[in-house]
Amino acid sequence: MGDILDEVTALIRCKECPWYKNCITPVQVSTEDIAQFKMVMQGTNLPEQARSELDQIIENIASTSQDMILQSCPVFTQRLKDDPKLAQRIKEMMQNWGKEEEPNR
Repeated sequence: MGDILDEVTALIRCKECPWYKNCITPVQVSTEDIAQFKMVMQGTNLPEQARSELDQIIENIASTSQDMILQSCPVFTQRLKDDPKLAQRIKEMMQNWGKEEEPNR
């Protein structure tokens, strides 16, 4: 009975979810996010050189992460964890993305 309730809850969450039709999106790190972090770092007692190096590291991480990290809907994430076959199908779809299928004969 618990499985049925879990699935119904997930369906309801999907229908009411603000992520609707955006189950996964690239992480967006804005210049404001970086500026806010820098402001927080100014309040620390780090030496100027260490703070400068840390600023550079944060900017590099932010730049790299946007191409590597995805935010995902909690329902979508749970479904992938619960169903390895679903994850495998999605992986195969991505690996075959853009390959033309042979026309039906």
